[in-house]
Amino acid sequence: MSFPEQLKSARMAAGLTQAEMASELGVDKTTYSGYETGRRQPDVNRLRQLIDLLDVPADELLGTKGAGTVTPEELGQLRKYRLLDLHGRDLVDTILQKEYERMASPIEPESDGERWVTHINCYDLAVSAGTGEPWADPAYKTRLEIPGELVPKHAHFCVRVNGDSMEPAYRDGDIVFVERVEDCVREGEIGIFFLNGDGYIKQLGHRELISLNSKYKPIELHDYDTLWCQGRALGKLTI
Repeated sequence: MSFPEQLKSARMAAGLTQAEMASELGVDKTTYSGYETGRRQPDVNRLRQLIDLLDVPADELLGTKGAGTVTPEELGQLRKYRLLDLHGRDLVDTILQKEYERMASPIEPESDGERWVTHINCYDLAVSAGTGEPWADPAYKTRLEIPGELVPKHAHFCVRVNGDSMEPAYRDGDIVFVERVEDCVREGEIGIFFLNGDGYIKQLGHRELISLNSKYKPIELHDYDTLWCQGRALGKLTI
């Protein structure tokens, strides 16, 4: 289940109403209800309050339990965080929240005096529409300047496609616009995935990643796999 669904389930299991939750958190009911509908996202401090209030493990509330999404590096960072005093945690939380907002904010077009253009980051490493592309270092370095009207409203970044398994929707060499998502895309949607270190553009199925080209079999997903969803495909650059 997604975070909003997990939150609602945990609240109901605790026998609390939305109004009671809002009161305990010190927010208005509209703000809290937004957490359960997905219209709002709690910051790090509020998330910690929710975990303590509902007495549920963080990975269960966040929907990551058993999903293989927590890496040893992330667990190492968590151990360091737990050793910090309140001042240290406040500093980390502030930086984390600012970086989260930066990464979660859609790219806005800018005026160059004559037209509106959008500057958007594009990953140097391609995502595979076939058998997988290694993403050992998925840092983007190329910054593209694209006419503003060609960039979807909610795009955060773009990626290049390698292979033909997502034809006819996405072809080899296409540049795909991507919207970051909090949890994962819905079944039936096309997303950008990191699976065991390789990058893919695929359609999400039930415990499988699906190619649109019938020549390619679905990739089965197992409990031992490490799967990250990087975002939702919004379409490709068309000129």
